[in-house]
Amino acid sequence: MKKIIALMVLCLSIMLAVLGCGKDKGKDEEEGKQEETLTPVENEDNDTETVEPMENPIVKEDYDYNDYIKLGKYKGIEVKLEKLEVDEIDIDIAIQQYLIDHDAEPIEVTDRAVQLGDIVNIDFVGYHNGEPFEGGSAEDYDLIIGSGAFIEGFEDQLIGANINDEVEVNVVFPEDYPHAKMAGEPALFKVKLNGIKYYELTDDILKSLDFETEEAYRESLRQELEENNQELMENKRANYIYDAVVKASEITLPENLVEYYLYDFKVFYHNYAASVNMTLENFVTMTGYSMEEFEADQKDYADRMATRELIIKAISAAEGIEITEDEFQDRVTEYANEQGFESNEEFLEYVNADVIREDLLYDKIIQFLIDESVEA
Repeated sequence: MKKIIALMVLCLSIMLAVLGCGKDKGKDEEEGKQEETLTPVENEDNDTETVEPMENPIVKEDYDYNDYIKLGKYKGIEVKLEKLEVDEIDIDIAIQQYLIDHDAEPIEVTDRAVQLGDIVNIDFVGYHNGEPFEGGSAEDYDLIIGSGAFIEGFEDQLIGANINDEVEVNVVFPEDYPHAKMAGEPALFKVKLNGIKYYELTDDILKSLDFETEEAYRESLRQELEENNQELMENKRANYIYDAVVKASEITLPENLVEYYLYDFKVFYHNYAASVNMTLENFVTMTGYSMEEFEADQKDYADRMATRELIIKAISAAEGIEITEDEFQDRVTEYANEQGFESNEEFLEYVNADVIREDLLYDKIIQFLIDESVEA
């Protein structure tokens, strides 16, 4: 069971990447916890029946990609990205996050307003078009101000608030927000500030981290954050270039291909739910989303995956880009080791090798596009 759930977490990371939802540290940790704690439960619809896994009932039909895509400009894409810098507040926030994660003793603040780098405890309710929306509310929630954990602009609007203040926070969800219903939409959050606190980095904590001084620890964190920023900028570059290629191309999606990926999404989540003996509907509801929102994400995923398949076929054919057997086996070894399998052969018994090959080919094409791009 644990290996199956581990594989599902791996597949989920690929799905989130396709949906344009890069995972941050908090999401990685949450998925790790989910992998460890998921246990079978009684089916809420019928205590005596087991929810069985399913396979995709749609078979991909053969098609000529030339009938569905005409590539536009894909080499020499101009890219201009703002360089991400690490400042002292970024390091302060990283220290606070570490202390939170390792159960340090907080220092309560009672004599001043919220500052950048504080941890605030809040209750909040989110409203869209005047109505509360699912997944937009929480109570007794700890948030580091400046962490970027919430939608852009949310945390900034809490700076200067005092304990027991009620603050109305206005934000706009990004266009690439993974839940299609909210993408690009304005929202209002009514926030109650329950408390303010911070954590102190003590000599004992520094010693436990094998650092003699705070300065040495901060420098280590600076290097780590700079590496993270570099990876983030590379991901932004890749996403920008890929989006530019899609926009420049003329694409019509084959109906069968879209239908295949619609079921691909549904089957994955059905089987994830079945692994704990839950129906898909119950599982979606438990996660705080409606079936309407799930189906919107399902459609978005299907369109993106069908588009990606056409882009892969067209560029790989035009440029003669292929995956060697050594490259395939190296990727399989990486996945097998990450998920605790004893051999590549054992791992491949659980997965579709064609999916891995296509994902690897996509990565190779993206690298080709990056190499061919130019700085604006």
